Amino acid sequence: MSGGLALKITTASGIGYGGAVVTVMSMAGEQVGRLESDGDGIAKVDSLAPGTYTAVITAPGFEPQARVALVTAGGTARLGAIALVRSGAAPVPSAGDWQIDPVHSTLEISVKHLGISSVKGRFHDFSGTIHVADPVEVSKVDVEIKVASLDTDNKMRDGHLMSDGFFDVEAHPIAYYRSIAVAGPIDEVWTVRGRLELRGAEVPADLTMTYLGETPDPWGGTRIGFRASTELKRGDFGMTFNEKLISGVAQIGSTAHLDMEIQAVRADSVAAT
Repeated sequence: MSGGLALKITTASGIGYGGAVVTVMSMAGEQVGRLESDGDGIAKVDSLAPGTYTAVITAPGFEPQARVALVTAGGTARLGAIALVRSGAAPVPSAGDWQIDPVHSTLEISVKHLGISSVKGRFHDFSGTIHVADPVEVSKVDVEIKVASLDTDNKMRDGHLMSDGFFDVEAHPIAYYRSIAVAGPIDEVWTVRGRLELRGAEVPADLTMTYLGETPDPWGGTRIGFRASTELKRGDFGMTFNEKLISGVAQIGSTAHLDMEIQAVRADSVAAT
């Protein structure tokens, strides 16, 4: 009966790192498995014969790491979280102006529902620019979001969210995010300090951001990638819906989580969808 091996690859600050290469070697020095970690940093190899194996983890810009695992019949050897160690200074995007590509970006919001799970939705219509300065700490980010483009896969719920108890989209159809400063990195994580204007209220909103790298695209352009998140309080924007169950649990949580994966194209390169 075969077994398996599982691990999670993270940055030094504990954020899952996708795209790291995991190579599994037998005690005889033979490669028996090779795969990349997923977006959450998870890597799992199945169908391994019982025995001792070495997992070698590599990623551009980081020092290689190795872990030894004993795989038993029918079991999974769990190596836990392995934090990458950068081999040099944290990378920064090239200075210049970049245009957010919404076709290859996601902007997702999630809110607790009935205290037991989360309802998620995506904004489909947004645009923005990123000005990477030298030094990077004075870079600028400007984003415009058309609030009515929010889609939670339920038209009745979406209609309720557009009402004045929530986004009040008729009076305030567009939300704006404008950065003030960039700080970091601490480990792999940057902080973009900024303000979000929504429903006529302008509230501080700092993004926790990871830079994912720069690459040429197939259409002659150059792209950079980011992953970022923040938390927002509904009450800060005057959202009044606050109904509760008989038990006292709120139907909708007071805190919203905003998560984004952003691709941006250099403004002076060839943009394509």
